[in-house]
Amino acid sequence: MDSGRLTTMTLERLRIDELANAWVGDRNTPFQLGLLGVFDAGPWARPDGTVDVEGLRHELALRARGLNVLNRRVLWTRPWQGRPVWVRDPHFDAAQHVLVSTLPAGEDLATWAANRCVRPLPLDRPLWRPEVIGGLPAGRYAVLIVVHHILADGLAGVRLVGSLLDPTPDAPHPDQDPVTGPPTPSPRALVRDWLHAGVRPRVRAPSATEAPAGSARQPIAGLRQAWEGFRVPLPATSLPRRVGPRRVMTVATQDLETARRTGHALGVTINDLVLAVVTDGMRGLLAARGDDLDGIFLRATVPVATSATGQAMGMIVVDLPVGESDPLRRLAEISTATSERKARLRASGGAVTDILHVPLPVAWAVVRWGRRVGSRRVNLSVSDLPGPSTPLWLAGSRMLQVVPVAPLVPLVPISVAALSYAGTLTITVNADAALGELEVLGEAMRGSLVGYARLSSHST
Repeated sequence: MDSGRLTTMTLERLRIDELANAWVGDRNTPFQLGLLGVFDAGPWARPDGTVDVEGLRHELALRARGLNVLNRRVLWTRPWQGRPVWVRDPHFDAAQHVLVSTLPAGEDLATWAANRCVRPLPLDRPLWRPEVIGGLPAGRYAVLIVVHHILADGLAGVRLVGSLLDPTPDAPHPDQDPVTGPPTPSPRALVRDWLHAGVRPRVRAPSATEAPAGSARQPIAGLRQAWEGFRVPLPATSLPRRVGPRRVMTVATQDLETARRTGHALGVTINDLVLAVVTDGMRGLLAARGDDLDGIFLRATVPVATSATGQAMGMIVVDLPVGESDPLRRLAEISTATSERKARLRASGGAVTDILHVPLPVAWAVVRWGRRVGSRRVNLSVSDLPGPSTPLWLAGSRMLQVVPVAPLVPLVPISVAALSYAGTLTITVNADAALGELEVLGEAMRGSLVGYARLSSHST
């Protein structure tokens, strides 16, 4: 297609919130999330007890080949060309894109996967990386999908992974429709499109999975509401601040119905319960590190869905009362705080990351300033995602567990993600490896889940 014809088509420009996800990270903290699925071998089991990982690699490549979202990349523009553009990658070869690895002997799978998520995704290629992992015990295997936040947030990432899997063990092989999408525009076409848009480039409308844009005033109000939570300085603790290149993870799980009954009996949401469990875990961690717990708190950022689709376009800031000795009072304080902050966020218009018409240099400066200043006033991030309620399968093998790997950002060494799948709630803590006592935190969280369930049975 020639450049003259390209001027008549609407280019799919990146939104500011997508660009912000490219600006937030650094060398040690690429803004990449991971989803680790553990599968039974099923039909991929070999007679010697190993798993046919090469066959699974081929199967995943076939499925990825027909998905438009996995076959596109960002065309990074130059001055006077407008915002970057989503284009079809003409060189995408799914067979070469899917990796195969073996879990090293003695390695913890979750921690190993968290470290694989730190390996940067090339920004001039499709922004995801699938990896089939052999070497697991009991004839199982794993698949790790690493996705850049430019391409998807946590909820969209869960949906993306789900599009590669099957709802039943005997589902027919998905049809491989021809990949479509905008071709690469010429530099001249980019300039013409930018000028045609009146020096304010057209940005694609939100899709069915995204929140409506709203006016520019709403995101600014949302930013103001979020910043309110940072005003009070943080108490001094022994938690490290600098984030290095290595990670360590711990995992806590509970039956989802138990968590629901617990929350219902105690009058809180599952999100509040997750925050309380994290608070209890951090209390145990700080105690093990010798911190004085009297009256202190930690501060967490929490993504909030601001549309009926569940897209997390907003953020609230919650102070976690780790210095409070009574678990029910800790839970009550958290529930009150989240209710108030969510109400304020939605009243302000919700989205804090979709300021559509801010000039790029201004948006870049705001993001970098927020990364530098805001990160000094927060200790951790906590997200809670709804996953599939029924099991998923990969060509006949069942996905037994899903482990989310939330990314770290500079100066924030702990990131927590909760994800429900097929009746199980899984809470993971991804942390800088300098946090050597992370298993203490994990044990405290697991004990907290049991403890709140017991408290809820006494309240009914």
